[in-house]
Amino acid sequence: MRGYWLYFFNYATNVTNMRVSRFFIDASLSPGQHLTLPPHLINYIVNVLRLKKGDKIVLFNGQPLAHNEQKGDFTASITEVTKRNTVVHIESFTARDTESPIQIHLFQGISRSERMDFTIQKAVELGVTHITPIFTQRSNSGKLDARRLDKKMLHWQSVAISACEQSGRTTLVKVNKPVHIEKIEPFKADINLLLSPDAQLSISELPDLAPTSVNIFIGPEGGLTSEEIEWASTHGYQQLKLGTRILRTETAGLAILSIVQFLWGDLG
Repeated sequence: MRGYWLYFFNYATNVTNMRVSRFFIDASLSPGQHLTLPPHLINYIVNVLRLKKGDKIVLFNGQPLAHNEQKGDFTASITEVTKRNTVVHIESFTARDTESPIQIHLFQGISRSERMDFTIQKAVELGVTHITPIFTQRSNSGKLDARRLDKKMLHWQSVAISACEQSGRTTLVKVNKPVHIEKIEPFKADINLLLSPDAQLSISELPDLAPTSVNIFIGPEGGLTSEEIEWASTHGYQQLKLGTRILRTETAGLAILSIVQFLWGDLG
């Protein structure tokens, strides 16, 4: 199921040298295959993009090609298109490596809907590997019932899928089920960072490291409480500040993600 955050990515293929739309599909894919697209893609292709028989699209499923172990994109041509049924023929596979060499897990204090959506979208574009929303004392979302939480989860995952499509990622970023702060302890990494405007340590003062995995913990609107910061500090998180200005929750995560990717990842 997809939400209303469905975007498409104009992707230039070497095969056609045309601009084509790129979509994630949760299905096995292989060259030579004929595939009936799911309803949400049919609706978008027919009613929004108005593609016709013979038009090309690009599909990816986030999985390695069978007997290949490489991830990438599948170029497909539309062989049948109606408002209820759209079939494509998968023509070729192109291996692509768009993933960062560093594993980044973003623990994001849940913020208001549009800010949370923005954070997820941009974090995926910047190469985050996992996203886990966190219930904190200053998060109103802790009062969500199971049905509303499930709806939120579907929406957040839809935002992540759309960002994967747009940014050319070949691995699907999973948005985990929200947890309370004490549940993040088992997620260990080479380095654990918690952003706090009151921290004494700056990014330039970090030890000379070459981590392969990083956890980043960002508070919600209003920040983390002193008790939550103390808990994180006693469980291996280094408090870190980014300059003299106080950043919004949706800005802080993107700033530190960019820095981490520049220092140890593939940005730059």
